[in-house]
Amino acid sequence: IAFCLVDFGLSELTDTVAYEDAVADDTSWNKVMEKAKSDEMLNDEDYQIILSQSGLGKPAFDRLFSRGQIADIEEYREYFLQDKDYYCYRKGVFACHEVITDTEGEKIKNPPFADIQNGDIIITLSIHSIGWRHGHAVIVTDAEKGQCVQAVMVGYESNHTYLSSWNDYPLVAVLRLKDADAEERNQVAEFAEENLMGLNYSLFTGIVTGRNPDKTPSSTQCAHLVWYAYYHFGIDISPKAGRIITPMDFMKSEKLEIVQVYGSILEV
Repeated sequence: IAFCLVDFGLSELTDTVAYEDAVADDTSWNKVMEKAKSDEMLNDEDYQIILSQSGLGKPAFDRLFSRGQIADIEEYREYFLQDKDYYCYRKGVFACHEVITDTEGEKIKNPPFADIQNGDIIITLSIHSIGWRHGHAVIVTDAEKGQCVQAVMVGYESNHTYLSSWNDYPLVAVLRLKDADAEERNQVAEFAEENLMGLNYSLFTGIVTGRNPDKTPSSTQCAHLVWYAYYHFGIDISPKAGRIITPMDFMKSEKLEIVQVYGSILEV
């Protein structure tokens, strides 16, 4: 009973510090959009305004803008600035999952991602256990089918999940390897699909063996699976992490760039 009370209290505290609605800045937004429409080159500060006002990172914004999808950009911004809430429920003994709702408590879904490609990493921080917002991570292996590979939880082997299952989370980020072409990222996706399916889940992957870079591991956890897919090709997307790799490490990685975010994941 005492443990359950502590767990409940920590979970409540974790929930209350994670969510903050975005604040509209129409002046800055209009200025950046006018600059983009006049074919002026956008700088880092401009892209930071775009991210904070729409959740669109440089890759997603550039893709939509180059295709003339200005209306879609504005729709993403409108949704990103919309006031939202969340509902937290338990899945298993310890894990607390959060789903997005409107301010009336009705469950809603995020719009489809603006730009998803093979090799992209999707993370959420809307999962926590005993006060630790550890989140979850997957790697996209077939963007056309919306298919990803994940290590989900104890008792399950690594398997497929789909983009549609990620529309419920309030805190989400899509990340992409910087300065890499599609062919390189396709190789990583193919390796994950062919070699990292069917692995046992272990919370302790990395504690004893380290990151186990010399051979394909026999067990893994969500962030380790994503990390290993890239490390197999000599790319350490989380060089500053310790033996245990977490989705939060990917958010801090200088090797990855933000494609898109939903919610206040950047503030968590």
